[in-house]
Amino acid sequence: MRLFVAIHPDAAALAWLAATRERLREALSPWERELRWVAPASMHVTLSFIGELADPSPVIQALEACRCGSMELSVGGIGVFPNPRRPAVLWTGVSAEGDSMAALLRLQTEVAQALLPFVAPERRAFSPHLTLARIKAGRDMRPARHAQLGHAIGLLASQWKDAPVLWRVERFFLMQSRLDAVGAQHTVVREF
Repeated sequence: MRLFVAIHPDAAALAWLAATRERLREALSPWERELRWVAPASMHVTLSFIGELADPSPVIQALEACRCGSMELSVGGIGVFPNPRRPAVLWTGVSAEGDSMAALLRLQTEVAQALLPFVAPERRAFSPHLTLARIKAGRDMRPARHAQLGHAIGLLASQWKDAPVLWRVERFFLMQSRLDAVGAQHTVVREF
């Protein structure tokens, strides 16, 4: 089983994500061939990617010690990873104020600590986001076209004016990811 731990946006945030994705899809239509859009129902904030495990039982047991608490997150803005010159992921940011940000960071740290027997520690700092699209680089995309796409996304990001949407989080999930021709299909293994 290919596993990861995540939190999910609520219905209002999903509606905002769907509308944002469609606006971006229209604005970035010259690059449609190079963009693989994520279905809003599959969007999530990854707390930890686990990878392949035959039996999720030990992971479930480890995650039962983690406490989500209650937090209010906001979603808004757009950007790319790793950078505008070589964009690979188009995302929208997740942020929180005060106690909610502390709760989110505490949850992510608890999950990472609980999973140490199963997953090597992440070298990059936790950057909460929801992936809107993946950018196909590879042989079919010339470096100049790749850079043009990054520049176009950068311009969109600098002009993005949407008000952030808030959602309440009170639980997290162990998820299974199945890859197929359509993309990744996610199912809940366990709710915490």
